[in-house]
Amino acid sequence: MDIPSTLNVVIGLFFIYLLLSLLTSEIQELLASSVFDWRAENLYRSIQLILGNTATELLYQHPLIKSWKDYKQQINQSSIGPSYLPSSTFALALISVILEQSGVQPKLDSLTIPDFIKAIDSEPIKTVFDTDQIKLFKILAVKASNEARESTNIEPLEKAISDWFEQSMIRASGVYKRKVKFITLLIGLIAAIVLNADTLNIANRLFQEPIVQKNLSQTINLILTQDETSALKNCLQSKPDLETFCPDLKENFLYSYLFDFSSLPLGWGASNLNQQFNSPPNILAFNMIKVLIGWGLTAIAISMGSSFWFDLLNKLINVRNTGSKPSKSESPTNQN
Repeated sequence: MDIPSTLNVVIGLFFIYLLLSLLTSEIQELLASSVFDWRAENLYRSIQLILGNTATELLYQHPLIKSWKDYKQQINQSSIGPSYLPSSTFALALISVILEQSGVQPKLDSLTIPDFIKAIDSEPIKTVFDTDQIKLFKILAVKASNEARESTNIEPLEKAISDWFEQSMIRASGVYKRKVKFITLLIGLIAAIVLNADTLNIANRLFQEPIVQKNLSQTINLILTQDETSALKNCLQSKPDLETFCPDLKENFLYSYLFDFSSLPLGWGASNLNQQFNSPPNILAFNMIKVLIGWGLTAIAISMGSSFWFDLLNKLINVRNTGSKPSKSESPTNQN
C-alpha cells in the first residue's frame, strides 16, 4: 500500500478517535457537573486542605461564597458548593471571615493592613486557624504592607491572598486532573466496548476497503474546512468568547458525524463482527484477545483528549494536501 493510502487510513482512524474523545468528554462533563459534582467537591477539599475544617465551614457560610453555593444547588441539590471561585472573591471572603471571628472593630470598607495584622494575632483566631496558617497570613500581610503606599490601601493584601490561593489551586488541580484522566480512561473503555470501537479492526477494515477509506478521508477533508468545525477548534482550545456555545458545537458535531455517519467501521453489525471474529486464524480465543487489545488501544487514545486529536488531524491533512515536492532534477528550470 502506498504512502497516500496509508496516510488516509491514519487520518480516518484519528478522526474516529476525535469523535470518541468528544463523546467521552461530554459524558465526563455531565458526570462531573450534574451527577457527582466532582469539581465542586475537589474545590471544597482543596480549600479544606489549605484552611482547615473550621475555617472552610465559616468561609462557605459567608455571603460572598454562599450566593455561589445557593445558585449551584438550584441546579444540583446535592452540590457541596460552587465548582469555581474567583481568587478575588476568595480573598475578600477570607479577610471578612478573619475580621468577624477576631472581634476587631473595623469593617471591611474601613480596614487597614495594621488592623488585619491585629485581627490575625487575636486569640479567637487561634481557634479557627492553626499556628502555621496564622504565620502565613501574617507574612502575606507584612509583605502587602511593605508594598502599600498608604496604610489604608488593602489592595496589596487582597492581591497577596489571591495569588496565594491561585498557587494553591494550581497544585490542587494537578491532583484533580490525574483523577479525571483515570475516569476518562474508564469511560473511554466503556464507550469503546459499547460502540465496538476496536482500533485493530478499524485500521484493518480501512486498509482492506480502499473505497471506505478514500470516501472517509475526503469527507474528513470537507468537514475540517467548515466554519462550524473551525469554531469547534477554537472551543477545544478554550477560547473564552465561544465558551457559551461550546456544548452546542460539540453536540452538533457528534450528532452529525458519529451517530449519523454509517460508513464508520464501528458498531455490532454483522460485517464488523465477521471481520473481528471470523478472520484468520479463525480461533475464537485468539480473536477475542485481539478485540480486547483493540478496545484497550481505543480507550488509551480517547484519554489523550479531543484537542490533541483535532490538532494532529489538521497537521496530517495539511501533509497529505501538500504532497511531495519535486526533486531539483525534475524542476522545469533544470529541463532542457
